[in-house]
Amino acid sequence: MRPLLALALLLASGPAAARPPSKGLPLAPCQLGGDSSAVRVAARCGFLEVPEDRSRPGGRTIAVHVAVVDAESTSARPDPLFLLAGGPGQAASAAFPLALAAFRRVGRFRDLVLVDQRGTGLSGRLGCPALEDPRALDRSEAEELAAVERCAADLSGHADLRAYGTEAFARDLDAVRAALGYEKVNLFGASYGTRAALVYARTFPDRVRTLVLDGVAPLEMAIGESFGEDAQRALERDLSRCAADPACAARFPALPADLGALVAELDRKPARLRLRDPLTGEPVAFELKGGVARSIVFLLLYAPETTSLLPALLREARAGDLTPLAAQGLIGGGDVAGQIALGLQLSVLCAEDVPFYGPAPAGGAFLGNLVRDAFQKRCARWPHAAPDPAFHRPVRAGVPALLLSGEADPVTPPRWAERAARDLPRSRPLVVPGAGHGTFVRGCMPRLIARFLEAGSAEGLDASCLERWTPAPFFLDLAGPAP
Repeated sequence: MRPLLALALLLASGPAAARPPSKGLPLAPCQLGGDSSAVRVAARCGFLEVPEDRSRPGGRTIAVHVAVVDAESTSARPDPLFLLAGGPGQAASAAFPLALAAFRRVGRFRDLVLVDQRGTGLSGRLGCPALEDPRALDRSEAEELAAVERCAADLSGHADLRAYGTEAFARDLDAVRAALGYEKVNLFGASYGTRAALVYARTFPDRVRTLVLDGVAPLEMAIGESFGEDAQRALERDLSRCAADPACAARFPALPADLGALVAELDRKPARLRLRDPLTGEPVAFELKGGVARSIVFLLLYAPETTSLLPALLREARAGDLTPLAAQGLIGGGDVAGQIALGLQLSVLCAEDVPFYGPAPAGGAFLGNLVRDAFQKRCARWPHAAPDPAFHRPVRAGVPALLLSGEADPVTPPRWAERAARDLPRSRPLVVPGAGHGTFVRGCMPRLIARFLEAGSAEGLDASCLERWTPAPFFLDLAGPAP
């Protein structure tokens, strides 16, 4: 799944309270934040050596990167909040710094712990540079699959690609917990991070105080299998929102037909474009195929801020100017490429999800079977662990849980949270109207999360404030929305 579209929320906090170094995991002062970001978050960082394959004592090890943002109060609660990123393939230390302000209330009295999943970030990143280049969105299938094989061969020289699954990550998390000296933890998972949190809760039930799952991917879900169906649902909800707005409806009276005609035309005859890369300013040649256009629309559906551009982009494209749509593809591809370690993603999905896909659904969705077909073809060329059907059994746990969903999420819509809730009797599903993938930064959600964590229960939690949140208005042209 695509990484979170973190909002530019600055963490304005004072110096962290002085803490003694952890006995099992020495930590040193560090700064979190990407090279291109002005945001810097004070933390303490270190590495914990864990076995790559726990069935082979004395074998190769992985240095797992850990960052702790200390609680502001000197009387901190004993149970921290572990932040688990998405993807799979996203590193917590890269995903969360821009959005840590959403956890500021929590961070007053609880440590925030960020663990880069093995194979991501500073934990031995399993990257595939040729596949992660956003300028290669238009590469052919043959070029794509050749790059998959080359990356697998390169990484296999120094990593066992069969040893990077979710259960191994859960055991790494517990090793970090023990090394830092925490008895119990609270877990926040985003997107695929919800899957990791559920696996941890199943493996170490006595160590979990609460769960907060945002964009829920329960174990019953085969990631990628239903993206076509769920993306179509999100598109229809977003377009119905435009149809309900008089200005948007008047400006864009035939959006579904425009999208259908555009991708059909590009399927017949891809457009060869020259444009400036919006990320670098460099001139690039770009072939906009029907499948690439579908993928760009899919990426735009992840957040209402980008969905708001969709009608205007389609209008420009139908009028003959395809460069704004292609530019959004380069931006979205760059967002993914900058955060996702594709080698880790394939090692996880090819063992845990893709082998369990059912028959491909019939046509009708704009995305079709594009994502599931791409994963299946990649996984046929990627070394991975043997699939285990037992992995997908539901996680049944009595731990208090908050299950967050965006109404128009194209990959983890509310129906998946409802599925998880069946086996989490102390859970509370919450839906943010009009939101896409990732809701923890939306409206009053940071306050609700803080209240839930402090109480250790969702009973009596007043979530009526979510009804007042509204998504970004649609652009009526590329200059912006109506004044």
